[in-house]
Amino acid sequence: MESTNKPMAVYQKDVESINADAQSLLERYSGLSPAEVIPHVLSLRDEAFKVYHYPCIGQMRFLAFNFRRMPFYHQVVDRLRADPSATFLDAGCCFGQEIRYLVDQGIPGKQLYGCDLEQIFIDLGYKLFRDKDRLEATFVTGDLTADDPAFAGSPLSQTLSGNIDIIFASSLLHLWDYDTQVRAAIRLVQLCRDKPGVMITGRQLGSRLGGHYPIHGVEDNALHYRHNVESLKGFWRDVEIATQTRWKLEATFFVDDAVEQTRKVVPDYDSNATMICWCVTKE
Repeated sequence: MESTNKPMAVYQKDVESINADAQSLLERYSGLSPAEVIPHVLSLRDEAFKVYHYPCIGQMRFLAFNFRRMPFYHQVVDRLRADPSATFLDAGCCFGQEIRYLVDQGIPGKQLYGCDLEQIFIDLGYKLFRDKDRLEATFVTGDLTADDPAFAGSPLSQTLSGNIDIIFASSLLHLWDYDTQVRAAIRLVQLCRDKPGVMITGRQLGSRLGGHYPIHGVEDNALHYRHNVESLKGFWRDVEIATQTRWKLEATFFVDDAVEQTRKVVPDYDSNATMICWCVTKE
């Protein structure tokens, strides 16, 4: 198991460039000059990092546009293009970068939704992409781990329950221990339409040896659950029982720079740690 970690270990200093896709989008979509991009991004990154020490913020991974790298990406995009009534939710959207990428790819904003725990991330997303006056996507706040009355009364539940066809949960479920992950997944199911073909997809930190591990940079002494393919099968079976639904699971490990980046700054990092992506389709 791993030692505890200080927040600044997951904070990337001396950033001189960002990935080419993000640079291009911020110039083309947001209207920033090339020289404006880095100072603009770093200023907003630092604002967000003050709220939560998420490694994905500190290490600039919020500009990675991960959804397009997932094996289910083209299936989702084709579905959104073919059916104007189909809806997509980026759960735990942070700055809403995946939504901006989809809009840039021609998906109408009115089909797209984002949710996060804190309104500040949504507001910073508008500042980052400079599109508050033109983006048609809908953003709401809500806590997927809240008790039932609090969740039922949240903007997230009030706006989206029973209305979503496709959910993408990137770097989300791995924030919590196993039981809390189950609770959050149950809430995701509740947001979906009650019909076959609905999809919940995700990517997160996993481990070839599934189990609870210290989570770095978020909360001292906290543990989170890292899945492997077998544990995900059991996990979604627990969700099925709780929601009286049936889902077909596909999951696979994949290589990602984020794990190696963290391994360099965290002593005694889990040697089995790797990324895992998954998709469940309602039967």
